[in-house]
Amino acid sequence: MLKKLLCGATLLCAASFANAGSMTVSAAVPLQTTNFDAVVSVAKFDDMGGTKQLESVTFSLEGFLLGNARLESLDAEPSLVTTTLSVTLTLSETVTDNTLVITIPSLDEVFAASAYDGSTDFGGTSGITYEELTASQTESETYTDAMTLAMFTGLDTIDLNLNALATSFASGAGNLITQFSTSAGGNIEVTYVYDDVPVSAPAHLALLGLGLLAFAGYRKAKK
Repeated sequence: MLKKLLCGATLLCAASFANAGSMTVSAAVPLQTTNFDAVVSVAKFDDMGGTKQLESVTFSLEGFLLGNARLESLDAEPSLVTTTLSVTLTLSETVTDNTLVITIPSLDEVFAASAYDGSTDFGGTSGITYEELTASQTESETYTDAMTLAMFTGLDTIDLNLNALATSFASGAGNLITQFSTSAGGNIEVTYVYDDVPVSAPAHLALLGLGLLAFAGYRKAKK
């Protein structure tokens, strides 16, 4: 019986206990006219005095846009004009300016334009006006490198920069007048995945000692 107990206690000492967990912090940048840079602060991962170890950081960026577009074909022949409304949203950290994740919400509209109708009014048969077009797109990137993990570990906050660059265009007619106006924003989530730091060997030995004392007391009481 004692031999079995000792074997079990030895296994307890050699075991490495680690419980995985995760936590998510978030920030939002409201719709505003492009082009812009917006700085937000998020909490770093608290390792609870070294009792938790950060394993990975995932950055999720939901980008959205709201925009208007106007176009007029001046061609002498009919044409199909494709309008692409888009914004490139780039999330980076401000310490080294490294890019963390990029998302590009976009949409396409196709217009069958006639030959130029003689009036540059973004209407009629050779022009069109699009209003309050919307699009959204979400992208995520996960990092496990030591530099990123160290940068996002601590008791304070870290600044992130969201850059919004309008990238709208129209094509299909050789002679084309276009006007675009876009606003963009984003929802940011930072997810920390961590493990509990394994209990040290001295702590296991203390548990072993208590177990042996309890067993000795049990045998003495049995006698």
